[in-house]
Amino acid sequence: MRLRSLSSLRKILLMMVAICLPIMAFLEVSNGQERKIEALYLDLDKKYRMPEQWHVLPFELEDPYKRIKNGPPLTNVITKANVEWISRWIANPKKVVPNAKMPNLGLDFEEIKAVIAFLSSLKEKELSAITWDAFLLKKEDDLSEDEYDKMDKIYNNGKGVWGRARCTICHPIKGVGGNVGVGPDLGEITTKINRNWLYDWLGNTKSHFSDTMMAQFRFNDSDLRGIVEFVMRDTQFIPEEKDEEEGESKEAKQPEPEVQILTEKEFNNIRKDTALIEKGKGIVEKSRCFVCHDIKGFSELMPVVEKKRDGLAGFEKLLYEIRCLSCHRIQNKGGTYAPNLTIAGSKIKMSWENSFLQAPDIIRPLSQQMPKFNLTEEDAKVATEYIEKNLHTKDSLPDIFEGSSPSPDVIAAGEKLFYEKGCNTCHAEGAKGGGVVGPNLQTVGERLQPAYLLYHLRNPQQANPQAVEPNFGFSDEELKSLVGFLADHVTKKEGNK
Repeated sequence: MRLRSLSSLRKILLMMVAICLPIMAFLEVSNGQERKIEALYLDLDKKYRMPEQWHVLPFELEDPYKRIKNGPPLTNVITKANVEWISRWIANPKKVVPNAKMPNLGLDFEEIKAVIAFLSSLKEKELSAITWDAFLLKKEDDLSEDEYDKMDKIYNNGKGVWGRARCTICHPIKGVGGNVGVGPDLGEITTKINRNWLYDWLGNTKSHFSDTMMAQFRFNDSDLRGIVEFVMRDTQFIPEEKDEEEGESKEAKQPEPEVQILTEKEFNNIRKDTALIEKGKGIVEKSRCFVCHDIKGFSELMPVVEKKRDGLAGFEKLLYEIRCLSCHRIQNKGGTYAPNLTIAGSKIKMSWENSFLQAPDIIRPLSQQMPKFNLTEEDAKVATEYIEKNLHTKDSLPDIFEGSSPSPDVIAAGEKLFYEKGCNTCHAEGAKGGGVVGPNLQTVGERLQPAYLLYHLRNPQQANPQAVEPNFGFSDEELKSLVGFLADHVTKKEGNK
């Protein structure tokens, strides 16, 4: 009986360990701390839980959507935003930025003054000194003709940089755009920032906010000065004037209560008031601002274990700097706006991918066009080598042409089938035109591997669960002809004569 009791006790203890260990692990991260897991457990997890169709990657992917704190650090916020803007923002965030995530804390003007005084006390560094041509600091009406022409040249260069960077994919402007949903509305950004901060931010986003989801573009000095000029002068970034409609009787609207704003002059008189600073710190603590923001002096309340990124190299470094996973997805980590890259090595031809990364071309509708990150040839090589080696299906996909070109008869049969099935309703085919829902197929033979084309056409939803393309139930012969037709779409062929 005693032995049996000991055996039962041992089983109970083992069960308690099995139950308590996961709970202890959960408690370790419940306060926002980064979870520390032994390498052995990570290896076992990958071995037994990784879906069979995926390869084990050489490093742990960082998901930008799993940030410990979603708001930016507030250490140097006073150098980023002007005092009047901060005052209006704290009073009512959504009135300042329509898609603001910060709640209205319901603070009165005296409390707002105290919070701003406290935030000012956190400042650790000044902005880098940037020299601007004197005429760039003038209003347009004050420019001479020669100065206007010089400014306009810089402005138009910036407009081009803005377009190539596809900033409106992430940022809405006055409620329009921002399809990815990760950037603030920039419709009144000129009331918030100054040109020195914008230049510094765009030059090195990660030095301001290491966890930002914004990519680090490789802008040169000319690009930076251009995009700063464009943003600071273009009307889309300036609040619209509200004109009264003439000749129309309007119903009397209930006037909104006037919000008291802290001016720069008033702020200079209170910025070093130690009692006010201490009051502001107390308000920030009670408001739990440290839940979303990293704030000096509150680390003991909600500590953050900083990620060590100094040693990042290769593709892992690119993923962090460019923030590819803000739009793309790899093995269930990242965004869903752009194509899933989990099996990109089995899907894309790396010669095409290398060129595309350096100079992205339009494949899908313009709203989903990949930004130009100004990647170097070496950056593109690092990315394509990693993709080819690691991001592919576990079992190789069959190539029905075994590296050879499809015959003219196969291509002709595929073309006939393409139009019979109405594929051109969604896909454009070179100069012949077509739909814009799906990618343009003008050079699809250069972009996609024939083996993947077969895999995709056989069952589009298996290849991509989000695919809207119908499953036509093609026979093997139909699949071969259609793949042959698409594989033949390369430069200087369909639509490129």
